[in-house]
Amino acid sequence: MPMSPETAHGVPMFHPHEENHHMNRRMGLLCFMVFATACGPESEPAANRTGEELPASEMKTQVSQLADPPVITFWENNGCQADQVGWYLYNGTPTIMPNSSGSGWSNDEARSLMLFRAPAGMIIRVYDSGSGSHGDDWAEIRIKQYADQLCIPSFEDVMDNAAYSLRFCHYNGLDGKVSQARAQNYEFNGSTCNGTWIPW
Repeated sequence: MPMSPETAHGVPMFHPHEENHHMNRRMGLLCFMVFATACGPESEPAANRTGEELPASEMKTQVSQLADPPVITFWENNGCQADQVGWYLYNGTPTIMPNSSGSGWSNDEARSLMLFRAPAGMIIRVYDSGSGSHGDDWAEIRIKQYADQLCIPSFEDVMDNAAYSLRFCHYNGLDGKVSQARAQNYEFNGSTCNGTWIPW
């Protein structure tokens, strides 16, 4: 039987020009794959479990809380000035202050409050009463958007802006008389005011 032109003594013949041709095709394909990977679409935005894109503020809140929890600090003077008279960590669960997670609480001293890494949706109530009663002065602060740092300059200055809202039930004054504060991420029960609601 005659030998095939592609074989000699039953051994396949080696053709340098064909091997170069196949190598060039393989190299071209490899280069295309590398280029497509390097120049492909950018990473998609983070999504929640329903597949919806998370707002930037929510993404930032989640990342920040993983790194450092929010901190609530109380200050001796209005405008978050003078001495700090208490600070507490907030881990997203209902929190009553003073408590053992913080330090330096001084009763009837705080006139302002500063938040660090405050998440949107956080609600804080500040009371003249040591038991959190509505029978005396109290104020409620609602955080509307994530804030790396936010000063609440007075518990008596009602406010409604892009960062937060504050409503105040006046009886005989709250600044410098704070005995208890509470923080949580859902609505409080009860909003009675035995004094006078200060209008916006």
